[in-house]
Amino acid sequence: MGREKSKKRKKKEGAEDRGSSAEDSDYENDVDKYRPYKVTNYSRKYPENSQRRDFVVFLTHQCADKPFSDGDKVNLSQAIRKYAISGVLHLRPMNKYKVAITFDLSNNANTFLGHNKFLDELGLNASIPAADTEVTGVVKSVPVGLSNKNIFAMIGSSRNVIQVRRFMRRVRADGGEVAYIPTQTVAVTFASTQLPEYVYLDSWRHEVTQYVPPVKQCLKCQQFGHIAKFCKNNEVCSICSENHNYKACGADKQNPVCANCKDGSKNESSVSSAIYNSENKMGLGFKIDKHASIFTAEAFAILCALKHISRQKEA
Repeated sequence: MGREKSKKRKKKEGAEDRGSSAEDSDYENDVDKYRPYKVTNYSRKYPENSQRRDFVVFLTHQCADKPFSDGDKVNLSQAIRKYAISGVLHLRPMNKYKVAITFDLSNNANTFLGHNKFLDELGLNASIPAADTEVTGVVKSVPVGLSNKNIFAMIGSSRNVIQVRRFMRRVRADGGEVAYIPTQTVAVTFASTQLPEYVYLDSWRHEVTQYVPPVKQCLKCQQFGHIAKFCKNNEVCSICSENHNYKACGADKQNPVCANCKDGSKNESSVSSAIYNSENKMGLGFKIDKHASIFTAEAFAILCALKHISRQKEA
C-alpha cells in the first residue's frame, strides 16, 4: 500500500510540473515557444448531421498570386461536367483570387475536397471556409510560462481543439526596437460552430468567451471590410483622403482627414461617445485599447453602428 501511494504521489507531482514554466525551458527563444500551435493532419470537413442548407467550398490556384481569368472559369465549368461532380448548385467569384462552389449536401462537398485528379488538372486547391466549421474563443489567466504546444497538450474540452495561439503585446523600447511580450490571454480554436462554456487546464476551469477579430481596413482605399490585396477601388491617401499615395502627400500630417467621413475634426471624446453611447448601447460587447489610434477607434464605431442598424432591421 505504501508503495502504491508513493507512485500516485509522484504521478501527481509530475502532472503539477506540467503547469510550470520549467517545462518550457528547452525552447531556444520566445518565437518558438509562442508560435501558434496547430493540430497535425487536420482538414476541415462539414459534419454529416449539419443543418445548413448549402455547403461552400473555396477554390484558389496552387500559385497563390494567380487570379482567376475568364478562361479559368470556363475550364472550371467544363471540368465539373467532365468529371460529373455531384451536387453542384452554383459557382460564384469571391474575389479575383478565389471562387466558391456551393453544394447541396455535406457529403458532396466533403467528397469534392478529395478529388485530386480534378484539382491537379486545373492547378487548384480546395478548402472549406473556417467560419462554417470552426469557432475561436478567448481564454484568460493562462500562465505566461506555458508554451502554446503545452497548452494544447493540457487542455480539456467538450469540443475538439485544433489550434492554440497566445496573444502577444507589441511594445517599443527606448531605442526604438520592437518586442512582443506574452500576455495571459490565449485564443483557442475548436472544430465546432459552438463554443464550449469552459475549458480545463491541468484541472483549472477557465471560462471561454467569444473572440472578436480585429476590424479589417484596406491600406489602399482606406475602406473597411477588406484588405489591399483584394481591393478594386482607387487609391486614397491615408492623410488627406485625396486620390494619391500617402508617400506623395504634402498635407499636414498632424491634421489628418478621415477618408470615410471626410471629417478632420475627430477627437477622442467624439469617437468614444460614438462607440459607447449609453442610449442605444451600440458598443455593447466591444472593447478598444485606450492607446488605440483615432482611426482604429473610428473603425470600431462604424462596426458598432452597422451592428446596431442590423439589429434594428431584425426587430
